[in-house]
Amino acid sequence: MKKVLVAAPICEWYAYCYPEFSKALRSLTYPRKDIFLVDNSEGNLFYKRVLAEGFSAQKTEHLHRIRDMVTRDHNIIRQKVLDGGYDYLLILDQDVIPPADAIERLMAHDKDVVSAMFFGPHDIGGEVKVMPFAWVFSKEHGDWNNTGYLLDSEIWDEPRLLKIAFAGMGCILIKRKVLEKISFRYSLEMDAWDDRWLGVDVCAQGFEFYLDNSVKCKHLFKDRPFNYWELKKQGRN
Repeated sequence: MKKVLVAAPICEWYAYCYPEFSKALRSLTYPRKDIFLVDNSEGNLFYKRVLAEGFSAQKTEHLHRIRDMVTRDHNIIRQKVLDGGYDYLLILDQDVIPPADAIERLMAHDKDVVSAMFFGPHDIGGEVKVMPFAWVFSKEHGDWNNTGYLLDSEIWDEPRLLKIAFAGMGCILIKRKVLEKISFRYSLEMDAWDDRWLGVDVCAQGFEFYLDNSVKCKHLFKDRPFNYWELKKQGRN
């Protein structure tokens, strides 16, 4: 049986959804897995809470720019996979709640990278819409100047595996061989996180990125005690 590391960067900002997230971690049914959390909170109180609940965790420095923190912590997680002899990484966001059998269902496809589906707010031409965090090439495969959202039929019709450009980092299963060649990164020249750059590098290295539209996750974004758009205005993204 393949060995899986289930991991996520975490922060006290998301304490509002931590009880449901931690319950979801414990509810994952795949037997050969370890859970590893990287806490980038400003203080140590949240970290102590996580340790007290029995999770394996690492504390990292809180930084002004959120993308710096998240990318750094994703690379800590990547190294944990490589050093620990894991076959897969299931990377999660702290506010994304996967189905209990998410690992089994995603692993069954035997793909290099395969994402579950989760929804959230997107700024589309100045209007905020709730859409899946998944993008496809709208013209040619590998044309990063032309990516677009999934069609309604691809979201809601019969369950299927879709080849995509990239997905949000909320719930993605990544094979070890991908992480051996690719580290997480981002560029300040583009208003994009390391999830998009993962897609770029997956494509450049000859791997393939898929999404299973039947593995739908709950995204706990509505009760956030902070406003992401305000953080962007402050230059913290």
